[in-house]
Amino acid sequence: MTYGHPLLDAMHAAAHGARVWHAVSLPLLQPGADAPPSPPEWVMLIPAGTFSGRDGRGPYTLDIEAVLAAFEQGGIDLPIDYDHQTLEADGKSGPVPAAGWIKELQAREGALWGRVEWTPRAAGLIADKEYRYLSPVFRHDKQGRVLSIEGAGLTHYPNLDLTPVAHQKGDPMPEDLFERLVMMLNLPATTTPDELVAELQKAIDQLATLKTEAQSRQPDPAEWVPMSQHKAVADELAKLQTQIAQEKAEAAVRAAMSAGKLAPAMKDWALSYASKDPEGFAHWCEKAPAILPPEGDKSAHRVAPNADTLTEEDRIACALLGMSEAEFAAHKKTLIKE
Repeated sequence: MTYGHPLLDAMHAAAHGARVWHAVSLPLLQPGADAPPSPPEWVMLIPAGTFSGRDGRGPYTLDIEAVLAAFEQGGIDLPIDYDHQTLEADGKSGPVPAAGWIKELQAREGALWGRVEWTPRAAGLIADKEYRYLSPVFRHDKQGRVLSIEGAGLTHYPNLDLTPVAHQKGDPMPEDLFERLVMMLNLPATTTPDELVAELQKAIDQLATLKTEAQSRQPDPAEWVPMSQHKAVADELAKLQTQIAQEKAEAAVRAAMSAGKLAPAMKDWALSYASKDPEGFAHWCEKAPAILPPEGDKSAHRVAPNADTLTEEDRIACALLGMSEAEFAAHKKTLIKE
């Protein structure tokens, strides 16, 4: 059996064998605005499943069927005392009063619950929070299976991490958490717990609505193209646009050369210009003078009487091409000789 209080547990370990206690919190009930709070009639005595005490002992596993059978076989109410004084009753010189009596046991979602008939004195102590925890006393086997319950005690030292006995039912959360939630939801400082719950439910409903709307807006696969296919089409289009631009540039350069506005040595420059800036090259061709006879003009094969002499058109071409008159004259002489 375990007692929840480390000192009591150590004292009783040798004397009583596998007897253990654990403390359970007692929530206060609020029957009405004018009525004082009262301890609950039904309390959870042993948690469901596998559990251990705060002091590290355990693990224990509740055998609910065995506990209920042992209680029925015993046929008596189980005592709830103060600070487990019943366990030391033989050494007490005075009375060991009961705080209440466990009248009935039930299994609820795997946990053991008991119906308690509290004494008026115990009810007052719990209401005033002079006692907050209920520590059940149970027996277990070597495997840690809880086989029976022998009673409980009101105590100040919980060994199980459960809800306190004197915890107000109307205030189910820590005060700092309540204040944070009120602030996060931008609610008035006078917000009550019920109003906070209503606002939280509103927020939950809104999130559910947004989730439903988001799911309804999921794209139809039949109306969308896979990204790989989209990229392939885009790459092909870019390649085609580059090819068309190159062909237009070559056509513009050929036209300029046919008009005598470009010498063969300027072809690469003209192709680069026409590819990068078609409009700029077209404007240049429009303003540039002819420096060579147009294609098909037989006079192009006649040698100029004075190749070193620059015409007014030649000087304009020098300015447009950024060449000195000497460089232009030398280039012109070479072209005429050719």
